[in-house]
Amino acid sequence: MSDGGSVVKKKTARIETTRSDDPGDQTERNYRYQHQYGVVLLAAVRRGSRGYISLYCEHHEDFLAQRPDGLFDGYQVKTSRPENGAWTLTSVPLVGSIGRFVDLLSAYPDQIGEFFFVSNSEVDSVTAKSTDDARRGKCPRLMLGHLQDCALPDHIEEPFRTSFNKLAAELGAEPARLLDVLKRLSIIKAPSRDEFDASLAHEHLGTLDECASMTTSQLADLRDNLVSMFHRAASIHVTDPDRHVRDFITHGSTSDDVFLQSKQIVCADVVIAAPTVTTKRVFYQGSSTISIGQPRPQGVLEQKLAQGGISDTIDYMKAREQAAEYHFLEEQARNPRTAGQQLRQVEEAVHGECLEAYMGTKTQGQPFGQNMFNDVAARLRRLEVDRREVLGGQPYEVLMGTAALLTGECRVWWSERFPVKGARR
Repeated sequence: MSDGGSVVKKKTARIETTRSDDPGDQTERNYRYQHQYGVVLLAAVRRGSRGYISLYCEHHEDFLAQRPDGLFDGYQVKTSRPENGAWTLTSVPLVGSIGRFVDLLSAYPDQIGEFFFVSNSEVDSVTAKSTDDARRGKCPRLMLGHLQDCALPDHIEEPFRTSFNKLAAELGAEPARLLDVLKRLSIIKAPSRDEFDASLAHEHLGTLDECASMTTSQLADLRDNLVSMFHRAASIHVTDPDRHVRDFITHGSTSDDVFLQSKQIVCADVVIAAPTVTTKRVFYQGSSTISIGQPRPQGVLEQKLAQGGISDTIDYMKAREQAAEYHFLEEQARNPRTAGQQLRQVEEAVHGECLEAYMGTKTQGQPFGQNMFNDVAARLRRLEVDRREVLGGQPYEVLMGTAALLTGECRVWWSERFPVKGARR
């Protein structure tokens, strides 16, 4: 478009610089805050400052915490923007949470312990000497402190009586029940949303004995894994196959309710440790050099062990050689398609350990078979555990038997090389 010879370019909005009004990200942020606080409770249990047995997520309350005495503490976790100001007894989220606590205590009067309202925002702070009676009457801390000395609703004095009566009327609650709830209620200031991740990783998890040696990166990964665990427990995410038959096997009982169990986190069962890195599998190419099911070279194993000065191990190694060959034949019969590749994996892993032991113990002009045997045994014990997934869970006896098979094939030596009678050409 031109005007007097000048060209006016139309500006195009760029998606990477245009902010969305979609509230979904804020909603997710608030849910994460709630799940982060679940990790705070779990860490408190590990420190010993809370004695909870298990935590139920999104079951009646944001959290129901099971105590050793059989009672349950209820937690409501709310976030608020700083511009909304401090909490008072007229704040809608706080009033709503108190209402939920009243309903819970009414439904389960003999099973509920204490109540906790947790938030990132401050609670209105008013001194007891303030002359602003209206503000004092709405101050949660002053109100809760006064109610501790009140056995009955009639004992509540002004300016708290007016606020109490308004709260009871708004919730439609029996005054005695509301008083009982408020006497059990505590209000907790948790970290801000922006600082919660750092505080959770370094202050709550980082100070646990289990986490003392973890790096910053490991603490962050552990934190995110635990938060994800609470996220799953809070959702209706059930993978137990019994959910498809539970009405037939539970007959209405709730003790085996798989949906309820999916919301429960048993504190003692949670493993607090640095996330493990899955071992990547290396695939060796080609076919195995071990001839399974074929006649074994006669006398080769015995000659080589004797030359290495470890004749005492001949019967031991022959027994493991036979057991390993039989084991590989069974695997071949079960699954011919994968047995060859698995044998190749085991063969190369064991050969590598034996070769490294050979190079580390080899002594020119002197027998070193005993030292090498001890080193190989220790290496294969570690191999059995450290690379269980890569080697298909093969036990130590099969790994040592593979070393014997490789000895017969002249790929493993227990002494300096020498002419062997009967060896394969």
